[in-house]
Amino acid sequence: MKRAALWLLPAVPAACVAAATHGDGGDSWLFVGAGRTLLSHDWSRAFASPAIQVGPLQLALDGTIGRSTTALAVVVAVAVTLLVQAAARAAGVVSARALVGVGLAAVGVGLTANAFEAGHPADTLLPLLWIVAAADARRGRTVRAAALVGLGAGLETWSVLGLAVLALAPERRAALRGVALGGSLAAALFAPFVLAGHFAMGAYLWDVSDRSLLALVVDPGTHVGWSLRFAQGFVAFAAGIGAAYAARRTRHAVWLVPLAVIAARLALDPLASDYYFSGFVGPALVGLVSFGSATLTRCESSLLPSSSPAR
Repeated sequence: MKRAALWLLPAVPAACVAAATHGDGGDSWLFVGAGRTLLSHDWSRAFASPAIQVGPLQLALDGTIGRSTTALAVVVAVAVTLLVQAAARAAGVVSARALVGVGLAAVGVGLTANAFEAGHPADTLLPLLWIVAAADARRGRTVRAAALVGLGAGLETWSVLGLAVLALAPERRAALRGVALGGSLAAALFAPFVLAGHFAMGAYLWDVSDRSLLALVVDPGTHVGWSLRFAQGFVAFAAGIGAAYAARRTRHAVWLVPLAVIAARLALDPLASDYYFSGFVGPALVGLVSFGSATLTRCESSLLPSSSPAR
């Protein structure tokens, strides 16, 4: 009971800060409207507008709780604090104080607030979810890892990039089955809307921002579509696989792989919007507390008196 109370402790300031300081939620107004459509008799038209670039689970959240920006801000902030602590625990952090500290740090650096402000909480939540999935994959729980990543596509489609964490699984065949399962779950979330014939997500175009690294090779303002997104996703997925094989022998692999995926994704993003970078901050926080916890453990071990054999 005491440990559970400690886990919930950072959620209190997160909720208070969110309730007192939240803005209008950025794109949330767009998703609230689509969410209402999703929950109506006209549900099949929820993705009829190309502008709806989130998943059905986020639309369901926005169509219910999202009708109140305060309620949605609080729910998202609390979810971030709990998930960042769960990710740190999955990365091997066992100290209750360290777990509370990383939860409070998420509030202090603005991670909980940023998750709501742009209307895209997935940018903060998904990389943290991948860390939990990575820990499961490493223990051989590939079905659960794949399910977490696949269901994450219900927030935003690019959650499938997190399937790279399955490269940490002990068995290659189980990892491949997990990739198939995760991809199938993600596809199943969107299949009813595709089959209904009103699915327009693929028609959306993005303008290359002059802040993006792509602007070095593509004129700013150029319209790009899903072909670029697929290329971006391929590179990000490959970066995650590479990180998994490079770091698989270290305890830090579970957060390094998501961080590598996000870094590659950001490097090739046409918009380079500020809120995208919250996806980098979350795993970085987990990595920081993981390093600190490991260092402290080694220091404490070195200070323990060594036992000498009896003569």
